[in-house]
Amino acid sequence: MVKPFLRSGSLDDVLALGENGQPVYACAQQLRETLRIRQQQQAADCLAIPQPNETGTRIDWYSPFPGKVTSWLAASDAQRVQAVHLLEQGLATLRLLVSQTQTTEHPSHCLFGALLAKAMQIPDANHVYLVDGKPVLTFWGFIKPQAQCQDDPLACLRTAETAKEKPTPIAAAPRPMAVPTAKTAPEPEVKPSVAATPTQPRRQWQRYVWILPALMLIALLAGWLSQPSAPPAAPPEAQPPAPPQRTVTPVFKLQLPLAPATLMPAAPVPIILPSADKHDLVLPADSVKAGSTRFLNGKWRATVALKDLPTGKRPSLQYRINAGKGSASITYGDGISCRVPIEAGLMQSGNLVINSRTKARCSDGSRYQMPEIICKQNETGPAECVGRYDADTVYPMMLKSESK
Repeated sequence: MVKPFLRSGSLDDVLALGENGQPVYACAQQLRETLRIRQQQQAADCLAIPQPNETGTRIDWYSPFPGKVTSWLAASDAQRVQAVHLLEQGLATLRLLVSQTQTTEHPSHCLFGALLAKAMQIPDANHVYLVDGKPVLTFWGFIKPQAQCQDDPLACLRTAETAKEKPTPIAAAPRPMAVPTAKTAPEPEVKPSVAATPTQPRRQWQRYVWILPALMLIALLAGWLSQPSAPPAAPPEAQPPAPPQRTVTPVFKLQLPLAPATLMPAAPVPIILPSADKHDLVLPADSVKAGSTRFLNGKWRATVALKDLPTGKRPSLQYRINAGKGSASITYGDGISCRVPIEAGLMQSGNLVINSRTKARCSDGSRYQMPEIICKQNETGPAECVGRYDADTVYPMMLKSESK
């Protein structure tokens, strides 16, 4: 059955969330498939299916299942309460999976958990739809520009409930506070009358204050006249401070054992200077800044840096790319070949991503999950690439050009 269309929107109107340059919506298929494999279909059905356009500037969102579509504004209060309850169950499921990924050190698991933690973030309630009474989130993994991630992603859906609770705090509470303020008004009027009386004696004292500076000057002059007798007593007082300076020397000796630095082994780090072969993939800095993928035009071969994979023999992947689009073919087993269209693009982080939206069709009628290639450029040498087959399977890969 045809999956109903929910809404469409521009990426300029929202802020995409992600991790390590990988946006959440780009991994929507992997996230939903992982939830399904882990028998969390209800949580997966809460997430709409994104379909970016050819230019990658807009995304169309479709329901994962057929049914009558109702917007959040058109839904009744009872439907909203039931929808929030179902979304709370889905949010609890996602948080449980995220907590499980935090107990492992596997990079792919940590990345999956970080992306999953931001999956149910939405810009506002207008991005929620009910399909046959069940809630479906569009633009999940997005927030409004200049906004921040909420600890409770469903807070915007509970505004109706909080509005009903607002009348309970009676507004008359602040009114009694105005009564004591009125009583305090007469008190400051009494204070200025009391303060006005002592001003006269103060003026009388001011007349005698001028005598004090004269007395001080006389005392100072007497002090200066008596100073010539003081110099002979000064030399013996200057001698005692000399011995304490010798006691300071042991302190420096105690610090000497701490001098050996353990940072010296850091010098071998620059030794890693693998010069890039002319066929190795290198991400030119100018192309990365311009967001151009012209340097990818041609044929490329991706090799997994492992001898054997769980699927069998070491596969051989070939890519034909032109203007950011092309095809990928793979040969494995006993000559089984698979092919699928692919797209290549540069992320804002500067990482190169090559992926396919569907599984590859194989010569034996089966389907093959092509890896998502992610490459980042080191300071020197070739680009460092990895191939992600799924959320739990990531392998290092090397890309080399065959021809232009």
